[in-house]
Amino acid sequence: MTTRTEHIDQQMILRLKAGDMVAFQKVFVAYSEKLFHFTCSYLKDTAEAEEIVQDVFLRIWEMRDEIDENKSFKSFLYTMAVNKVLNHLKHQVVRQKYEKYLVNFNHDFSASPEAAVHFAELRDKIAGLMDKMPEQQRNVFKLSREEGLSNGEIAEKLDLSIRTVENQIYRASKFLKENLREEYLLAMFVLFKAK
Repeated sequence: MTTRTEHIDQQMILRLKAGDMVAFQKVFVAYSEKLFHFTCSYLKDTAEAEEIVQDVFLRIWEMRDEIDENKSFKSFLYTMAVNKVLNHLKHQVVRQKYEKYLVNFNHDFSASPEAAVHFAELRDKIAGLMDKMPEQQRNVFKLSREEGLSNGEIAEKLDLSIRTVENQIYRASKFLKENLREEYLLAMFVLFKAK
């Protein structure tokens, strides 16, 4: 029985690597719920856990060519989830630091010309980077980050699938992270303040 299951799993992974969306959906159904409970046990936040699970599977699809079907896919999947959980927890600490910085910045805005200049320069940098995004990606990201619409609302507004919306937000976020580096978290606060 075990050998048969492993054979089916391996064949499914091979189909996934070949770009078979049906295989991807079956893998998602097989693992997503358990992965969600595993992630939630660390984060204690269902919304954050759901987002990480979505990120993991989106990443799986994007890097499907790199999956080694001869190794445990479950271990690969859970390792990726653990790394994302650890990054999330680490960023929580950094985010709290930036939140404190922004509170102080808002109070001392008129008294700190240097901070005001940095804030304005960062907004200009974000605008320049967003202008470089493909139109659909830019529109989706603006609706998500600046107007605060849910993925479902964006999908309905732009007549797109929710998966397309998620993919565009992921790509836009990745693009900004790569270009803003250590300023990325602060940039997200700038975007949220823009609305």
